[in-house]
Amino acid sequence: MAVVAYNHFGIWDEDIETAESAEPCYCNGCEEPVTSSLFASCMRYFALKGEEISGLPKSMVQRIESLKYDMEIVGKIHQEYITFKLSWIGLGKDGNVDWLKTYAKCYREMPPDDFFIFAAINGIATRALWKRMDDLEKQHMLDAYDDVIRNTALLMYYPSVFNVIQYRSIVVAAQHGWPGAVCAWIGLRNNTLNNIDYEEELVANFKTPLYQTFSSPPSNYLENAILLAIHNEQYHLLRYLPTVDLTDSFNLLFPDGHVSLNFFQQLIDFPVIESLFNDKLSDYLKSVVRALLIWMSLSEVQRLQRMLAGAGDIKIRNCINQILNDINIITRNTRMYAGLRPINLIDACDAVTATLDIPTH
Repeated sequence: MAVVAYNHFGIWDEDIETAESAEPCYCNGCEEPVTSSLFASCMRYFALKGEEISGLPKSMVQRIESLKYDMEIVGKIHQEYITFKLSWIGLGKDGNVDWLKTYAKCYREMPPDDFFIFAAINGIATRALWKRMDDLEKQHMLDAYDDVIRNTALLMYYPSVFNVIQYRSIVVAAQHGWPGAVCAWIGLRNNTLNNIDYEEELVANFKTPLYQTFSSPPSNYLENAILLAIHNEQYHLLRYLPTVDLTDSFNLLFPDGHVSLNFFQQLIDFPVIESLFNDKLSDYLKSVVRALLIWMSLSEVQRLQRMLAGAGDIKIRNCINQILNDINIITRNTRMYAGLRPINLIDACDAVTATLDIPTH
């Protein structure tokens, strides 16, 4: 029986025992409870059972509602592809989602092929997990209609194709809202997700030269992933990615320079509850609005202003107008200072001396 051990750094051991083991097949930590404290157990109970919580303190109600929201996101990103129960989501001592506990619970509950799909979604797929499946299951993965799942399976067979399939995998994972997969394909190790770096884990030691694409894909993978996540309203993905300037990626979504009012609404009117998980989200999305307005042509900005004048959303209109006013003030001040003649310090002193009629000898 194959024994696959899961360590606490988010890496699956590659050492597979082919002989029957005297010990039962296990995943380190699988027998641990899905919560780490009484507090977490209570939080989990209320989030899953839908019990009446109005009588609880307001701060506790907020914590439970935010946990329920987060658990629903975790469920949503998996349930279209595999059987996934919200009761499999593990919690840490603080009452928040614990990805390591979730991985361990799912490893125990899922058949090997479902768990490989789960691993592809979460950026923890390894050859050890691949070897757990029979040939029919492997072929099913290679024939998967989803690019990320299919490409992850392909990477197990042919690491040399990494450069060819990397960008498409990142794009699709961002559209789906799969943070672990995005990080694994980009090469970002996230301490919360405990994902792996596919290039480092699966490709680095591969002896055969990597295939190269005929046309070079964009180099700004991270920026494109963030922009696509926003466009698809996958705001939770931004919790796990660094904040970067997206200006060089605007052409990806707006090749003709036209930015819809709806996209500005997505940037400004995001779910407020996301701020509980990402306190930088609001400021970051406003910075994206500002960068977009600077990037847009004058005619496009004027068109946007006409649309805002007829729109009933006061929040969106006020936010954009305020940012435009700030940009205009900064631009005006910059031009004013740029037009000033540099002052020579000696000339300035002579002028002051002449004004005060101070003898120079």
